[in-house]
Amino acid sequence: MKPTFFFYDLETSGFDPKTQRIMQFAGMRTDMNLSPIGEPVNVLVKLTEEVLPNPEAILVTGITPQKTVEEGYIEAEFLQLFTQEVSTPGTIMVGFNNIRFDDEFMRYALYRNFYDPYEWCWQDGRSRWDMLDVVRMVRALRPDGIKWPVTEDGHPTNRLELLSFQNGLDHAKAHDALSDVEALIAVAKLIKNKQPRMFEYLLKARSKNEIAMLVNLDDPQPFAYTSGRYPKDTLHTTVAYPVAPGSRPGSVIVYDLRHDPTDWAKLSVDDLKKIRFANYEQRQMEGFVALPAKELAYNKCPAVAPVGVIDEKAQERIRLDMNIVAQHLARLRKSGLSDKLREVFAREGFAKSDDCDGQLYDGFLPEGDKAKINAVRNAKPEELADFHPDFSDERLPKLLARYKARNFPQTLSDDERAVWESYRAERLQRELPGYMQKLAQLSEQAQTTNTHFLLSELQLWAESIAPLD
Repeated sequence: MKPTFFFYDLETSGFDPKTQRIMQFAGMRTDMNLSPIGEPVNVLVKLTEEVLPNPEAILVTGITPQKTVEEGYIEAEFLQLFTQEVSTPGTIMVGFNNIRFDDEFMRYALYRNFYDPYEWCWQDGRSRWDMLDVVRMVRALRPDGIKWPVTEDGHPTNRLELLSFQNGLDHAKAHDALSDVEALIAVAKLIKNKQPRMFEYLLKARSKNEIAMLVNLDDPQPFAYTSGRYPKDTLHTTVAYPVAPGSRPGSVIVYDLRHDPTDWAKLSVDDLKKIRFANYEQRQMEGFVALPAKELAYNKCPAVAPVGVIDEKAQERIRLDMNIVAQHLARLRKSGLSDKLREVFAREGFAKSDDCDGQLYDGFLPEGDKAKINAVRNAKPEELADFHPDFSDERLPKLLARYKARNFPQTLSDDERAVWESYRAERLQRELPGYMQKLAQLSEQAQTTNTHFLLSELQLWAESIAPLD
């Protein structure tokens, strides 16, 4: 149970974990002083024949479907490696924007392959941490000793490749998973060496219990909060205040005290909802101001700190006047806005997927099915052909058929194969016309030999998996 870090990164076939897949997994274990332990992990994962990878994603990573088929693990083998050698007891899984991206892909992959989708990041002393918000908070509040990149037009940016370049850290190939992991460890060392107190504080504060001690409704207090939802020109950092329970257990609605609550409190609940759910075009309109409230989830490693950490220099960097913050807080407490925000963020029924691959969040797996789930995962391929557990969860029989089709197609019965091919055909016939059109458009714009090669490989992949009809 001795704690270790495991820094990891994924390259994926797209951006939606319900329909796209992990293509590369890389990681490195370190001790708590960030010294490497053992050899890095760097594997490809075979893409299966119902997935059309996002062309833009492939142009960034350079990993073709054909390469994963030739060199990769099937998904079931990869997850066996992950659970036995990576997600060991005491492991702190660390990434860069992993909470919102990589962890979701891992969760869906585990779900599809008959693993508990949550235990890997909490059971047996395991936990997770996201260095992106750590980087953001250090830049905003304790930036000394680190060179911070800006874009060509002068805006602050925290892109990993630019941060490593500015500080002379090795980053041989951006958007290659192992290279990104090596760069991330180097950035973590930089922060630990230059700002050790902030590093250690945020490491400890990743715990949802620690966060709940600082951010709660029993004794609400203003606190420093760094989040990608806040503007980059204020270094994503503000002073926030908890106002109401969130829509889910373990979450709380917080108000951004940069904003005077007076006018917001005059709006109706419906008007506030329209602003909260405004689409992209509406948000780009001149004069649009986003709702200065959001949900903070205790289990997503938010970067929070006591408000006293914002010294005078930090106030200048994040363009915040603490006297104005105090005025806004006094008005907020008298405004009645908290009750309206509770209604605005009330949990509403979400559109459920009619496809079993996308039904992860439809509910926890029943306790009565867990032994059967373990039996599926541990069954040898030859045992799967006649293996039909009596699941109580209606998602699981469909998932089992797809698990067999993707990992062990030789185990499918004639009826199961017909169902799988029907699913593949329906999905590909729906996606292929737009996909081929997209490839043609990108080919017309392509300016390098490598781009033409990658697009040609994607076209060959699409043609090879297309249904015969």
